[in-house]
Amino acid sequence: MGHLKNHTSPALGAIAAVAGIWGVATPLQAEGLAFSAEFSVELENDGTVDSTDKAAEINDFFATIQADVALQYGEGSGIFSHLVLEPIRDPVDDRFLEDHGLYAEELYFAHDFGAARIKLGKFNPSFGMAWDAAPGIYGVDFAEDYELTERVGGGVDIPLAPGSGAATLSLASYFADTSFLSDSALASRGNVDKADGGVSNTQSLQSFSAQIAGEAGETGYTLGLRYQERGAGDVADEKGAVLGLTQPIRLGASEMGLLGEVAWFPDYDGGTDHALYATFGASVDLQGPFGASAVYALRDVENTQADHLATLSLDYELADDMVLSAAYRYGREGGEDNHTIGLLFAYEFSIGGR
Repeated sequence: MGHLKNHTSPALGAIAAVAGIWGVATPLQAEGLAFSAEFSVELENDGTVDSTDKAAEINDFFATIQADVALQYGEGSGIFSHLVLEPIRDPVDDRFLEDHGLYAEELYFAHDFGAARIKLGKFNPSFGMAWDAAPGIYGVDFAEDYELTERVGGGVDIPLAPGSGAATLSLASYFADTSFLSDSALASRGNVDKADGGVSNTQSLQSFSAQIAGEAGETGYTLGLRYQERGAGDVADEKGAVLGLTQPIRLGASEMGLLGEVAWFPDYDGGTDHALYATFGASVDLQGPFGASAVYALRDVENTQADHLATLSLDYELADDMVLSAAYRYGREGGEDNHTIGLLFAYEFSIGGR
């Protein structure tokens, strides 16, 4: 990794821009500021009970704590951050609450003009939704590969009203974060350096994404495109497209939610291989506080064996915003078969607000 002084200038430029806009756009009246924080606390145990790779039969107990912290001078306008505490390394043996790092996934200024909302700083550009919306403990596992996170630049969200539905057009230009914010406290994951390579790791605004997300009746949809400039050591720029749909179906007194998303990359992750991702999920409310879900996902990258994921989850609502879940995960990844049993305790709460 390079020294910190070698890659702080892009972040300092973004911070200076944020500070300038804050000074121009915001009459800072102390009584008009509102602080809010929303927390998500998860304790999870993943036990791989059987695998064709015996070294993968390990147990991992870990925490994931996320906080959305905001200081707003108007609805949707102010300074926003998303902080994450989680393991920053993959387990290689049985592990209990080890390797946790704290980092800022997002830290940006935003101003809502009504007709559009702009953001400047470090943020997650919009591309797809299955990495967040797929149900169950493990339903998001493959889709997280193409989630866009920790980019520095600018974006705009434009509300639209096509037909009878509502939609948002999200546009962004960005590069990968190489500032001190790319490291983590507690357990260090190290600073990202431009020399590390990787798509969008250019320290200049050469990568772009565009997505429209909305609803047509009860059907939700997401359509996105992205272009990420090659970094050091890459042989091609990455191009990708994603299409996702959600649909509720009423089953008497219960409701089933269906989700499907497909992402296609003709040149994936700085190489010339194409990649196809698909995630299909269903969730249903059962009697009382119980719910269940299932997911099948495919990851097919050219010149490698296709990976498959199948999961079943059962949820029990202990109280408002407090859920206990159990799940089974079958994964065929890298030619190996893995069977995992998972338990998850999740609790959400908030403080402050306008």
